Amino acid sequence: MRVIAGTAGGIRLKTPRGGAVRPTAARVKEALFNILGPRLPGALFWDLFAGSGAIGIEALSRGAAEALFVEKERAHLAYVEENLSRTKLTARARLIRQDVMLALPQLGREKKQADLIFADPPYQERIVPGLLEAADRCRLLRPGGLIVLELFARHRFWPQDHPAIDLRRYGGTNLIFIEASALAACRRDGNFDA
Repeated sequence: MRVIAGTAGGIRLKTPRGGAVRPTAARVKEALFNILGPRLPGALFWDLFAGSGAIGIEALSRGAAEALFVEKERAHLAYVEENLSRTKLTARARLIRQDVMLALPQLGREKKQADLIFADPPYQERIVPGLLEAADRCRLLRPGGLIVLELFARHRFWPQDHPAIDLRRYGGTNLIFIEASALAACRRDGNFDA
């Protein structure tokens, strides 16, 4: 796997062997960053369930001001550290070794906010509602911010017809773009339950 574009474009990233990390397919990653392009320069970007860190590193390479990587597995976080070193992007990164669902309230207590949050969670049907509820409750998105979920296409997602939610399908993968304004509206409407 390589960084696609930007200051680190072409640099090969290391990823764990086996199925422990599910890297975003190249076609999906390209589509994601084509969509996010105008939002990246100067953005505060969070890569949740970071795995090898490929998504956050791509964001940094393309002009994000900072990236926060949250990953609970020590071995995976070592790959993130090595990949940041390879791409010379370490100075603009913060790594947190913790379960995402514990890290989000902590970040809320620290009054941290992001412009862009990317999440490709395991056990998606169970985690997604709580993840979105925590992002809303802890006010983790800046006004105008965006959460992007990478989910299996078979995952039923709440409510697909909301005007501030954009769902794009790439083979067996959905990218779901949720504007900050949609989180509060969906909480009011009781739509955090998958």
